[in-house]
Amino acid sequence: MKRAFFYLRILLSMALTMFFLWIAFHDADPDELLHALFRLPLLWFFGLFTLQLFSHILRAVRWRYLLSPVKENIPLHGAFSSLMIGLMINGIIPRAGEIARSYVLGKREHIAPSSVLSTVILERLLDISSFAAVLCIVVIINAKSIVIWFPLFPGGALLLGAIGLLMLVFFVLLFLKSHIIFSSIKKIAVLFPASSRKKIDSLMDSFLKGFQAGGTRKNYGIIMLLTCSIWFSYIVLLFLPMRMFGMENLTLISAATLQLASGLASAMPTPNGIGSYHSFITFTLMRVYQVTEASAVAYVVYTHAIGYLCTLLIGTAYLIKENIHFSDVMKAKTEE
Repeated sequence: MKRAFFYLRILLSMALTMFFLWIAFHDADPDELLHALFRLPLLWFFGLFTLQLFSHILRAVRWRYLLSPVKENIPLHGAFSSLMIGLMINGIIPRAGEIARSYVLGKREHIAPSSVLSTVILERLLDISSFAAVLCIVVIINAKSIVIWFPLFPGGALLLGAIGLLMLVFFVLLFLKSHIIFSSIKKIAVLFPASSRKKIDSLMDSFLKGFQAGGTRKNYGIIMLLTCSIWFSYIVLLFLPMRMFGMENLTLISAATLQLASGLASAMPTPNGIGSYHSFITFTLMRVYQVTEASAVAYVVYTHAIGYLCTLLIGTAYLIKENIHFSDVMKAKTEE
């Protein structure tokens, strides 16, 4: 049953990907797109590729701090290779990468995969909270760039800002009071049969162990600094190509708005945002900043290609180097 549901999710993901790609490209001129892409210097591509790789290194460094309650002094190379393998698999099968990197690092460092997975969940919550913080900043500085996402709802920017603030408050509480939340879940588990209760207790204990990084006060500053650095690198990765495609009037706030659109696109169950990224970013560029369709389409193809090729090439190289079989990772996913 689990395997059938897994393959059904893949089919739905493929259908969504094709739908979003059609939205993004159905009016695009292929010749004009190719001309816009191939006129760009390769030096820019390699420079942005390197910056993309650096942003992943920052994520791996932050993950090591989140992993410290589970196991101290995990090598950066091990965290980075597991991260890249997970990102690469996410680019093929949505949401499989989180299980994959938990499996890979758990096997490498002899850690329970559930404990590693809890730190991945904590990392995702960090991403959500920082997304909420950037959302609040963009709403305060330039609410007009957000209103376009809610054409039928008056006060859409205010609503989105309020949602962002609530998300931020919720995460802070979860980050600081995880032991209370998981203890409460364990108390509710008494309503379940004994066999299920034992599994829930074990799972909550593993999750709490990973979330304890949030309670390590000495790590607060460095985790927050790394999170801000990761977001800044993402915004710069979107800002620099704007100059390459003639969008000189756009600013870092414009790039931050695009990063919010990218975050919404990544919530869609498509592999590495294929299709959803293209349609969301194109829509934002054209409707919010009045960029021409030709420039917007070329921009999304170029920026997405850099990120996708980085994870695909580096992740595949590490998969081979670590002697990890793709089938083993997929088995771990289908048995999730």
